Amino acid sequence: MKHRRYFLPVLSCLSLLPLILWIGTRYTPVRFQATKTRREVQWIKQPDHLDRSVFVDDSVAMDTLSKVKIFCWITTREKEIVNKMAAVNETWARRCDNRMFVMTTTKKYPTNEIVDLHIKDGRKYLTEKTIASLKYIYKHHLNKYDWFLKADDDTFVVMENLKFLLSHYNATEGIYVGHLFKKYSSWGYMSGGAGYVLSREAVRLLVEKGYNTKNMCRESGTDEDVEIASCLHNVGVPVHNTLDRFGRESFHAFSASDHIMGSLPKAIQKWDRHKTKKGKECCSQLTISFHYVDPKQMRTLEFLLYRTSVYGRRYEPAFFKHFFQIGVVPSLPPP
Repeated sequence: MKHRRYFLPVLSCLSLLPLILWIGTRYTPVRFQATKTRREVQWIKQPDHLDRSVFVDDSVAMDTLSKVKIFCWITTREKEIVNKMAAVNETWARRCDNRMFVMTTTKKYPTNEIVDLHIKDGRKYLTEKTIASLKYIYKHHLNKYDWFLKADDDTFVVMENLKFLLSHYNATEGIYVGHLFKKYSSWGYMSGGAGYVLSREAVRLLVEKGYNTKNMCRESGTDEDVEIASCLHNVGVPVHNTLDRFGRESFHAFSASDHIMGSLPKAIQKWDRHKTKKGKECCSQLTISFHYVDPKQMRTLEFLLYRTSVYGRRYEPAFFKHFFQIGVVPSLPPP
């Protein structure tokens, strides 16, 4: 009888054990974000490897990142290893599925991310260096990734937005996207500084039908972006659209401040295929890239994009269902 008095209280406590254990796992100190639905507030737990001090639900972004595979190749110089290259590595390039920095060097580095293609530095060798990069990618990486991004060491890329754009295209087709210029060709070419992206099929066609076929494409020249676009045109890869539904650019050939403040070259409209916009209409809400971004600006952009929020503002994936103007951009009529 003496022990029976304690039987029911103990049994009651045991019945609460699953609830106690559930609460312990539910509120383990990892990163959370409160997301309000019409009926309730949910706490969404994020993976442990992410920063626990930033409250954000990035599950949709992470899902997009995991489905679209991008290899990034970034042109740089050895003197920029601790400056521009370090900033790129610490910020946006971490979100590439793999990356390589192409530079000319006589040193051996303990990483396979630095690739020396034995071509001199300098603008007049840039076309040769880019072609060598494409052949290297074709040989070592072609079938491992869907898309291949070429960027400079002063380009900043918002990888989530890029992968969302690319999710509307098929990497088994010849696709070529970026910031479209018109100055030197009627079919257009993508600004090298803003970064441009080639599908797996586009790289295959460039190498097999372009640069491995005699007299099909020029293999030197000072304007690398023009020459690559010309070869793409010769092998049947058209330029594709990257404007959003409001006609705003997503890839940008200049810095964010240049586009926002309107401090662009006076002759920019002679270069831009689409109407050049400044101020608040300069840039897509899902902006993908900026150029002429120094290391200080690069780390600032990274901080503002990934570590700050405006309280109460939400961006539902459904808002962006038909956000980009997807498709081929037709060639201009000959002058």
